[in-house]
Amino acid sequence: MKPNIISRSGWFLSACILVAGCTKDFKETNTDPTLITKDKIRPALLLSSVQKQAVFNVFNNHSTIMEYAGYYKNPASGNIFQVRNFADPYNVFYRNYLINTSEIIRLTATDPNLSNQHHMARIWRAWLFHQLTDAYGDIPYTDALKDVNEMVLQPKYDTQESIYMDLLKELKEAEAALAATSDKISYGNADLLMKGNVDLWQRFANSLRLRLAIRIRFVEPELARQIVQELENSPMLETNSQNVKLATVNDGNTANVNQFFTKNQTSPNNMVVSFTLTENLKKYDDPRISVFATPSPIPEAGYRGVPMQLAGTEGNRYSSDSTARMAASFLQPIMTLFVMTAAEVYFLKAEAALAGLTSDDAQELYALGIRASMEQYGVAAGDITSFLAGAGGTLMGTDEEKLEQIIVQKWIAIYYNSNEGWAEFRRTGYPRIWTGGNLGDTEGQIPRRLTYPYDEFFRNQTNVTEAANRLPGGDLLTSKIWWDKKAGVPIAHPRQGMYPPEIE
Repeated sequence: MKPNIISRSGWFLSACILVAGCTKDFKETNTDPTLITKDKIRPALLLSSVQKQAVFNVFNNHSTIMEYAGYYKNPASGNIFQVRNFADPYNVFYRNYLINTSEIIRLTATDPNLSNQHHMARIWRAWLFHQLTDAYGDIPYTDALKDVNEMVLQPKYDTQESIYMDLLKELKEAEAALAATSDKISYGNADLLMKGNVDLWQRFANSLRLRLAIRIRFVEPELARQIVQELENSPMLETNSQNVKLATVNDGNTANVNQFFTKNQTSPNNMVVSFTLTENLKKYDDPRISVFATPSPIPEAGYRGVPMQLAGTEGNRYSSDSTARMAASFLQPIMTLFVMTAAEVYFLKAEAALAGLTSDDAQELYALGIRASMEQYGVAAGDITSFLAGAGGTLMGTDEEKLEQIIVQKWIAIYYNSNEGWAEFRRTGYPRIWTGGNLGDTEGQIPRRLTYPYDEFFRNQTNVTEAANRLPGGDLLTSKIWWDKKAGVPIAHPRQGMYPPEIE
């Protein structure tokens, strides 16, 4: 049986590829100590690579998750509610991003001058693992990504609960250990996201810890309360100038440009927006609709988005010339990809206040989140003021109705951060997403997780089978992961079962 690749150290091969560029003479390259010794590896270059590749992957390479999140409809995707081999993001995260980030942590562990690099890598690894466990549930954690001398060929699958507990610990410890002193060597520009800025890394760590605390509030309410209250006076992302982001580059390398641009060049009629997006933007005459979408050339169709999982003749209404398209600003070679924003933090705080975890004013935070999002996308000041003065800018109704408003606005604010949009839909039931008659393997339900890659059942059968058996129902798209515990979810769209979903 072949060893599971995620348990190998692998740093020498990855570093060779990323830093030196391996030649075709594999044997010679891998016996040349000038290429593979750890003292030759530059942690900063590894960080540049994993940041760029991971952020691009999350935003551009998983159109299925983009559809699960309700952001986008690929006319060519067919049935997305079917069992398939979800080898990625699983394999690419372990084999590329996590393994190299873990090597950065090892390479910087003993030199006090590299301590900031060390702790920033711990924070980045927490973000990576958080993305992966939220997609699959239980995954290898403590046994995975060890050094070559300690590798475990068939790593156990840790429970998502235990992974979350350690991620929260890692974020807290790493943030506290960062120090803005002159003796600490910075990543500088090699840190593509925050340029080695200690203050921004601390804000990101605290904001991410808040996100994880809110994510678990329906399964661990008291722990969520404790963490939220610990963070009340901690610096977080507060302005758009502090947003954690990465801009694509138009340098002639297709791997570096905006992948929406590339897809549009290949299939220009496939860049359509979803019904869920346009429905929620039209509901309150949201000025961001023209930022996110281009209307159909047919006047009566206007901003008509395409619903998910249409079957048979249901698709006739949504022909290529009668639906809205992705806005031109998202189809340029250069686009900014937002990992985490001030707007999201305000909505996290608004939910915490609404749930009674803090004494803050949920309405005030809700309005700050909307304002930050609209300013991020260049909405005119007068339009922002008008929107906030209307029904869309005011929390109304029961606490559950207010929660729906907060989550829908957060979901809009994190547009195309598909992993987060899908997670929020699963965690809260919002936004409500209408699905068509193609029921697939899930009886019409949007998947709650990705199924484990097929090769895990060949290479690590005992451990992956044990993890699958811990899931309610087993390794299914409909099995709920640990934090997916809110009562009453999924929540049906008010027009579910009626066609068409929109009333025009």
